[in-house]
Amino acid sequence: MAWFTPLMMTLQLMAASVAIAAIIGIVGAWAGSSLQLGGRSSRFLSRLFFVSMTAAAVMPMILHATAWEATAGKFGWWLLTQTGSRTNESGVYGFFAGSVASVWIHGMVGASLVTIATWFGVTRISPATVAQSRLDFGPVAAFFRVQLPLAAPWWIASLVATAALAATEMTVVDLYGYRTIADQFYLFYAMDPSTFSIIATCMIPLATVSTAFVWMFVSKRNLSVGRLRTVESSMATESFSWQHQSVAAGLAAIVVLIVAVVPIAGLVLKTGQDVIVKNDSVEWTWSAAAFVQRLAESPVVFASEFQWTIVLASLTASAAVVLAWPAAAIATQRPRLRWVFDAVSILMICIPGPIIGLAVVRLFQFDALWLRTLYQQTLLPTVMSLSMRAVPVAYWVLRARYQGIDRVIFESAAIDCTWWQRIWKIDRSLISRSLVSAWLAVAVISSGDVPATLPVIPAGVTTVSVRLFGLLHSGARYQESSLAILYVTMLVVLVAICFRREGQRRAKMVRGA
Repeated sequence: MAWFTPLMMTLQLMAASVAIAAIIGIVGAWAGSSLQLGGRSSRFLSRLFFVSMTAAAVMPMILHATAWEATAGKFGWWLLTQTGSRTNESGVYGFFAGSVASVWIHGMVGASLVTIATWFGVTRISPATVAQSRLDFGPVAAFFRVQLPLAAPWWIASLVATAALAATEMTVVDLYGYRTIADQFYLFYAMDPSTFSIIATCMIPLATVSTAFVWMFVSKRNLSVGRLRTVESSMATESFSWQHQSVAAGLAAIVVLIVAVVPIAGLVLKTGQDVIVKNDSVEWTWSAAAFVQRLAESPVVFASEFQWTIVLASLTASAAVVLAWPAAAIATQRPRLRWVFDAVSILMICIPGPIIGLAVVRLFQFDALWLRTLYQQTLLPTVMSLSMRAVPVAYWVLRARYQGIDRVIFESAAIDCTWWQRIWKIDRSLISRSLVSAWLAVAVISSGDVPATLPVIPAGVTTVSVRLFGLLHSGARYQESSLAILYVTMLVVLVAICFRREGQRRAKMVRGA
């Protein structure tokens, strides 16, 4: 097959997604950060904004696709209200298809990642630097001329992640028939891959991430640009004027509306929607009773999918944390090995899911009875495939926590404890919250990793994400919408709890100081 066309389509998807993510994400980060400098109501809006963006960032790609398909897809509520459910001359339903749908969904996911990453990078800048920059340039210019460049490693890393996701993820592009290299491999080479097809599929994401990694190494940039502001953030800082606060609130509302509210509202409307055709005209109504009934039926209808999702996510999260914890501990004390672990973890994420699943399948096809037994009767192959991306996620969460621990603690512990004893007796209490956070992050991500799950999932086992992927090929109806709403609700509640616990922890630190 010709690789030129898929290559060009992949590059177009990457470029467009990164452009959308950069514009919306950086504007959103400025708006949310500005609201934090206002009064009590502004700070509440800022917290609500970042909770929404974090929920959008951790939401699996298949859920974003479901939400936007329910909103503007072939059977989306918006098209049905505009009588747009009929096909055009080329047989395409409406405007939300092909490259438009693929770019938009990837751009929205990237925008949430850039917003959170930029905000996190800005919060790690010294308050003295922030205050001085506002005196020199003003509150708005200081963010773009001083804070944004200082936080460059974070937002550049999120843009690279957006590009790598567009190059390796085949869930969305397969739904909309946009043939990137990853999707072409999944369709034509998953059963009988060639060496060239594997190299061609991995080339773009590896080249993209390697370039960014080399740039950070040469320019001496790193993701530890300072420690998170806690006690220092309670220092008196100059608040924005009410005009700036109004502009920031308006921009934050627009960003969260585009990224989160509109697609979630699409799921709600689609779940309670009924469509009737009368005299060649399409009429639709929305019923709260139908919405509640269908939402209540979803856990029963899809009980097996929820059970298998929880089991696989729990097993994968536990395995990933066990493997990533020692690696993060070693990377903290040995700077030379840190770069090796960092590079390996990033490269693991860059390998497309279908190739990971295929490699696991080949591993268990060796002529050994115990391997075939494990492959046919256990979840081990699926957990191994999901762990390829789960372990790096757990590693980076734990590594970030280790960076905030004083090295004196490790040096003192080395006198009385062995390395393993120190990890279990001392490190465990210091990073207990991060261990839980890493476990939850991996569980969420692995539950929606469709590309890595499809090749190795056993017969009779179906997760929520795999079921959604299968159903969405024929459009989003109320079954898919109700299933996605339950999934999204669990994620939003989880993120809100994590933000609340983190806020309580910081409040205790400020009071203790």
